Amino acid sequence: MENNTVDVINNPNISINASTCLEVKVLMGLCANVSVVGPAMGFGYSAVALGPLTSPSSDVQLDAAQANWVATASALGTPVGCLLSSVTMRRGRRISLLVTSLLSMAGWVTIYMSNNYEQIVAGRVISGVATGMASVPTTVYVAEIAGPKWRGTMVTWTSISIALGVLIVYVFGYVFKDNWRMVSLMCALFPLLSIALTLLVIPESPLWLRDQNRPDDALKILKKFRGVPKDDAAPAELMFELKPRPQKKKQNLLKHLMKRNAIVPFAIMLSYFFFQQFSGLFVVIYYAVDIIVSSGVKLDPYLGAVLIGFTRLVGSLLVAGVSRKYGRRIPSIVSGIGMAIFMGGLSVYLFLKDNGYDIADGGVIPAVCVLLYIFASTLGYLVIPFAMVGEVFPSKVKDILSGLTTCIGYIFSSITVKTYPDMLETMGKHGVFLFFAVVSLVGAVFIVLCLPETKGKTLHEIEDMFSKKKKNTFELQPPEAVVSPKDTSVGLLVN
Repeated sequence: MENNTVDVINNPNISINASTCLEVKVLMGLCANVSVVGPAMGFGYSAVALGPLTSPSSDVQLDAAQANWVATASALGTPVGCLLSSVTMRRGRRISLLVTSLLSMAGWVTIYMSNNYEQIVAGRVISGVATGMASVPTTVYVAEIAGPKWRGTMVTWTSISIALGVLIVYVFGYVFKDNWRMVSLMCALFPLLSIALTLLVIPESPLWLRDQNRPDDALKILKKFRGVPKDDAAPAELMFELKPRPQKKKQNLLKHLMKRNAIVPFAIMLSYFFFQQFSGLFVVIYYAVDIIVSSGVKLDPYLGAVLIGFTRLVGSLLVAGVSRKYGRRIPSIVSGIGMAIFMGGLSVYLFLKDNGYDIADGGVIPAVCVLLYIFASTLGYLVIPFAMVGEVFPSKVKDILSGLTTCIGYIFSSITVKTYPDMLETMGKHGVFLFFAVVSLVGAVFIVLCLPETKGKTLHEIEDMFSKKKKNTFELQPPEAVVSPKDTSVGLLVN
C-alpha cells in the first residue's frame, strides 16, 4: 500500500472512466440481485399451491390446518435465515450469496420430490431460510459498491427482485394450474443461475476486503467499480475510500452494539418493520388467491394474483426513481396513507356487502382497492425498510444488526401469516382489513415523527447523523486531494 500511496502523490491527475464505472456497478448489482429472485418466489408459492394441494384430486392432499402450516412454514424459516446471514456475511458477501442460492435450490427440489405433507413443510422451511438470507447480503453488497450518487437507487433493486420473483411464481401458478410440483421445479432454475453468476462473475465487496486487512485485493476490485484501469495508479479519493475509519481505542463488539449510532437506527428500523408486517402486506402476498376470492373480485383468482404481482413489480420499479428524487421519508409517508385509504375502502365495501347492501359494481371496487393498496405499499412500506438496512448501521455492527433487524421483521411476518385465518373467524373480513388500514395510518404518523432522511448522504455521514456528531465534512478529505463532499459526479466518495 505504501507504493500505491506514492503513486497517488506523484500522479494527482488520473483520468477516471465514469461510464465504465457505472456499467460495472450496474452489472454486478444486477447479478447479485439474481440471488434474491429464487428465494423470493417462496413468498408467493403458497398462494398458487394451496388450492391444488387441498384439491381432492391431489396426490398429496392437505386439510385446512395443514394448508395453513404450509403457508406459514416458509415464514417460520425466514427469521432463521436472517440470523444465518449475519454469520455468513462475516465470511464474505459472495459466500452469503452462494449459500443463499444453494439453500433455495435445495428447498425447491425438496418440495418437487415430496410425497407427503411433512416433506412439503420441510421444503418450505428450507426455502424460508433461503428467503431470510437473501435480502440483507444483496442489499449490503450493493450499498458497498454503489457510491453515494447511485446507492439510493441501487439498494431498491433488492425489492424489485423480490417483486419480480413473486410475479414469476404467480405466472407459473397461472400457467401450470393444479401442478404444484411443476411450479416448484421451475422455481429451482433461478437459484441455479445465481450459483453460476456468483462463482463466475461477481467479485467480493472491496469494503469487506478492506475490513479483513486485504488492502491489495480491495484496491484491485475497487478500481473496477470506480472505472480506474488496473495498471494505473489509484486516485487519492479511491485510496481514501479504502481507509478504515479511525477508532479511539480497540473496542469489543458489545460496546459497538451499545453505541447510540447502533441502538437508534435499530429501534427505528424495528418499528418500521412492525408497521410493515402488521399492515397486512405479506398476508396479501401469501394468501393472494384466497383474498381475491373473499374480497368479491369477479376474476380468475390466479390471473388476479398475476395482476397483484405485476402491480407490485411496477411500483417497485417506480420507487427506485421516486426514492432517488424524494428520499426515504416522503415516499414512506405517502405509502402509509395510501395503504390506509385503499384498505379502509375495501373494509367499508365488505362491511356494506355483509350487511345486505347491494353494490352493483361487478367486483370492480374491491379489485381496484386491492391493486392500489399493493401499488401504494411498493412506494414505501414494502421497499424502503429493506433498502435502509443496508445503509443505516455502522460498518462494525452492520452484519449483525442488519440480519437481526430483518429476522425480527420476518418473525412479525410469521405471526401475521399464521394468525390471519383466526383473525378472519373472530373479526370478519371487513374487521381484518380495517385493522390493516389503522396500522398503516399509525405507521405513517411514526414515519413523520421518527424516520430520518438518508438521501444524498454517504454511509459515514449517516453514521455521524445517528451519533449526533457535528463535524466539518472537509476534515474527512485526504490531504492529497480535496474533493467536495457533495461532488458525486463519478461516485468516488466514501461509501
